[in-house]
Amino acid sequence: MYRIKYSKQKVAGAIRNMAKTLKEEHVVNDDTVFLVMLTGGVWFATHLFDALGDMPNEVYYIKGHSYASQSREQFVWDYIPNIDLRGRNVVIIDDICDSGETIKAAYEKLSPVAKSITAITLMRRIPNALPQEIKLYACIDDDSTQFFVGCGLDDNGPGRLLRHIGIC
Repeated sequence: MYRIKYSKQKVAGAIRNMAKTLKEEHVVNDDTVFLVMLTGGVWFATHLFDALGDMPNEVYYIKGHSYASQSREQFVWDYIPNIDLRGRNVVIIDDICDSGETIKAAYEKLSPVAKSITAITLMRRIPNALPQEIKLYACIDDDSTQFFVGCGLDDNGPGRLLRHIGIC
């Protein structure tokens, strides 16, 4: 149905490499609070957590959107849990950094209280979509204009659970 762009082996390897990098660079530790962006970030977060191994961390879910149908609008938060992040190291996990609007909105919301904020995505489409103060780690860089599905990315619903990344 969707032509394979990145095989499941390539995706799994990229996630394993990311977990190793995050540990080596001390981005994640036992005190890190993970905020997973619903809905796309759940697949990636699950596989990233598996690659990171046992950790006693807190994981929460956040949801927002900047689309109405096919057009981009101002970012709106749908759900943010009521948790105290003062002085905490926060990692935001999402499926893709495209325009960067989701990560920018999360950074603006959390930066007044969090000690540090790092974003981790499965894919990054636009290399300089985020301001320099926002640290972004991406497993796969792909600046094409193709529409991706799989590994949390979806085609308006279908395709999200594929283990490879396909294109429409």
